[in-house]
Amino acid sequence: MLDIKTPQQAQRLAHKSTWATGILTLFLTPAGYLYTGRKKLALIISVFWLPLILSNTDSDDLSALLGFLIIGAAIENVMAIHKARRLMNKRGIPTKPDIEYEEKPSNLTVTLLKLAQQKGEMTMADCVIQTGKSPEELRATLLELERQDLLRSGNRESDGAWVYRIV
Repeated sequence: MLDIKTPQQAQRLAHKSTWATGILTLFLTPAGYLYTGRKKLALIISVFWLPLILSNTDSDDLSALLGFLIIGAAIENVMAIHKARRLMNKRGIPTKPDIEYEEKPSNLTVTLLKLAQQKGEMTMADCVIQTGKSPEELRATLLELERQDLLRSGNRESDGAWVYRIV
């Protein structure tokens, strides 16, 4: 169940470690979902997981049910990360969690931030015209700026266009 509604959510999920997710979900199932930022699923899984963990009976059926729940949740949570990575790769956005980002801002980053500051809000077309870069390259940089809380994006109320605003 891939519950991604925005590209930013997909990028955040794609940057999570599959190993950490799998191990955390196996040992503390709701925490694994919280780690991946999937709060609704953490709540849903808690409804089933907590009573099974807290039950005092030594029933083989309950133990088997708990085992299937935990293993299934771990597999599903790791698969969600892989799906998010595939989605980001289709858009040409790097997704490896160990990507080293530059300490010094690139010229493109500075140019985009200055443009956002000057215009108040900017569209992808504004960015392409100003920088001469491809939309794919710009999208990756803009998503990284959003991840760093330097920009916000959303629909403009007047015409519904997707715009970027400086924070």
